[in-house]
Amino acid sequence: MRKYLLLILTAGLLLLCMTVGLASCTDTDPTPETSDTPTDAPKPTPEDTAMTDEIITSAETEPEIELFQPDPERAVPRYDTLMSNLDTFPLCFKYGKTEYNGFEGFALESENYENVDRGVKSTLVLRHPEIPAAFKLVATVYPQESAYEYVVYITNDGQANTEIISDLCFSIQFEGENPVISGIKGDAGGVNYTPYEHDLSSRSRYNDRSTSGRPSHAVFPYYNLSYGNGGTFIAIGWPGTWYANYSYKKSAKVTTLEAGQGNIATYIAPGETLRTPLMGFVEYEGVDADEQANMWRRYYINDVMRKIDGELTPTYVGVANMSQGMTTKKELLMLNAYKAHGIVPDVIWMDAGWYTGSAGESVAWPQTGSMDIDYTRFPDGMASIGEFAEKNDAMFLLWFEPENMRLDTEAFLAGQEGFKEEWLLSTVAEGSWLQSRIINLGNPECREWVFAKICRVIDAAGVTGYRQDFNNDPAPAWQANDAADRKGMTENQYVQGYLALWDAIIEKYGIFIDSCASGGGRNDLESMKRGVPLHYTDWFDGNHEDYDMKGKNTQVLFKWFPYFKNEVYQNSLYKLRMNYAPFSLLKVESALDKDTDWGLLKQAYDEYDLIRKYFYGNYYTLTEWTANADRWDGRMFFDPELDEGFASIACQETSSKLTNTICLKGLDPEKQYHITDFDGLVDVTAKGADLMEHGITVTVPEQPYAVILLIKPAE
Repeated sequence: MRKYLLLILTAGLLLLCMTVGLASCTDTDPTPETSDTPTDAPKPTPEDTAMTDEIITSAETEPEIELFQPDPERAVPRYDTLMSNLDTFPLCFKYGKTEYNGFEGFALESENYENVDRGVKSTLVLRHPEIPAAFKLVATVYPQESAYEYVVYITNDGQANTEIISDLCFSIQFEGENPVISGIKGDAGGVNYTPYEHDLSSRSRYNDRSTSGRPSHAVFPYYNLSYGNGGTFIAIGWPGTWYANYSYKKSAKVTTLEAGQGNIATYIAPGETLRTPLMGFVEYEGVDADEQANMWRRYYINDVMRKIDGELTPTYVGVANMSQGMTTKKELLMLNAYKAHGIVPDVIWMDAGWYTGSAGESVAWPQTGSMDIDYTRFPDGMASIGEFAEKNDAMFLLWFEPENMRLDTEAFLAGQEGFKEEWLLSTVAEGSWLQSRIINLGNPECREWVFAKICRVIDAAGVTGYRQDFNNDPAPAWQANDAADRKGMTENQYVQGYLALWDAIIEKYGIFIDSCASGGGRNDLESMKRGVPLHYTDWFDGNHEDYDMKGKNTQVLFKWFPYFKNEVYQNSLYKLRMNYAPFSLLKVESALDKDTDWGLLKQAYDEYDLIRKYFYGNYYTLTEWTANADRWDGRMFFDPELDEGFASIACQETSSKLTNTICLKGLDPEKQYHITDFDGLVDVTAKGADLMEHGITVTVPEQPYAVILLIKPAE
């Protein structure tokens, strides 16, 4: 296929076309190697490059193109070379017995270029004469963040099944010596966001694999691959099983990554689409570890997080409780108690337990499946709770678990009008308290049934925040449903259905979405394009007071996820401050207890209001991550445009010292800054250079103790 350049014009964006080295697909290593853990268009005129909202569509036949040399100051070189020669695009697969590497031999059928927020999306449809399917490549570039993404959809638009497609993956090469992979482990599995580092120069392979179907349990599909004088952040967007195999060839100074869905060997039936994971990349060069992290954060904030009404997701501070054991009257009594004490939450979160069983009876979690409101406890379908939220400018966030049916199958089918038994996949977690039948979101008719049930609840209650939980590993049910010549297809269709369900909810309601799967189990890039990872772990559900773990988790997680939730269970000033996050649940232990100390909570809400605007700023760790309990934890958020921010400094309970010197980061070395705290412990004016080199000495009266440092320019 003839080489060509895709040229796309937006404000300050040039186009963007490139080639990433490609290695042929090889068989993946079935045994993961673990890392050491702790750590043809004319040249554009100035008028051409002005911002336009038009969709630019080329002719259906491939035009004659004069190669354009991108401005190196605005280009994203790896993306430019990737898209300039699709023959070597890093897609690999087998069709029948024939191997394909890239799009060599394919013809371009159509191309479409569209301006999106901060970037340009290219949609190309290609065909090969030997394969009766359309290959749609969707690639988006974000030059301001030096970031790009791509995904491929394969659609059988013919009349017969395709041959078997197998070994479908991306095989990507990165040139540079001394490659090192770093990142964090996933939630649960005893590894709870532990940092790791793996030097490929000394151990040439690093293999990661998710086999459960919940993509960020124990493993984490986000990596920082450094090499030479730069590196690449890599994200795998696949809310199912996946693998990432890294290998380094020292003689060529090349690192190869092969990544894809866990196991694909299937034909595609007429009308079906098979898709790859979404791959995301952020390129950097010549910057230190702090700036690397902030480059990733800027991409995540600007290009990953979904905008709501065109704006970044707001920061929230509010309250939460289980729906189980709750009534409308009791919920409103509690909410009015907060209001009476001058605390108006930004968010009202009701978690599991608002639904009935098969016959309309009251049930407790985990007896999920009906998604029918328990009108004996909520006579107006929670509408008055939604009205309270609306009148007080609060979000009403409600919990759903639409993928697990944990009721008697016969009774469920009898009680749920329109539901078909074939929509239930096999039983998972058999014999446990979470035993479930998985509801097959890969079936479009089933998905429409689920969507209608969700809409009825949202409409009745006035819900403005949708929280979806998923408390079972689905992979065994997916695999049990696959025929011998359909390996991986149930999962692939299910993943597409799950994403389509969220897209339908967003399209209808424009609603805030929270992604949960027993904590942080489903926080891959595709899910994060739609939702936020509020409940990043279930650990604190059973270990409320483990602030040693909270300090460690929070410090590293802010590098990867700029937005998540922290929650206080028992109040003290230390515990309240340790839970300040973009989404903070700050509440009293009992809103209806006459002896409740409301003053402490009101202080926390007032403090939070003073710092909430900084959470989207640059992030810095001020203390080294360690598993050692004898430590202080320090982190800092700084907005360079405002030239101000805050630092959270915590002396942990088992620290052996009450005094520590903390060096700040990210300041202008020539400017004077005034540093104060909420308790009168610190009042310092100094140049940025001094604060970064020599630091601030903080002495606390006791341990544990948390200090919030306010950082502002000196007047």
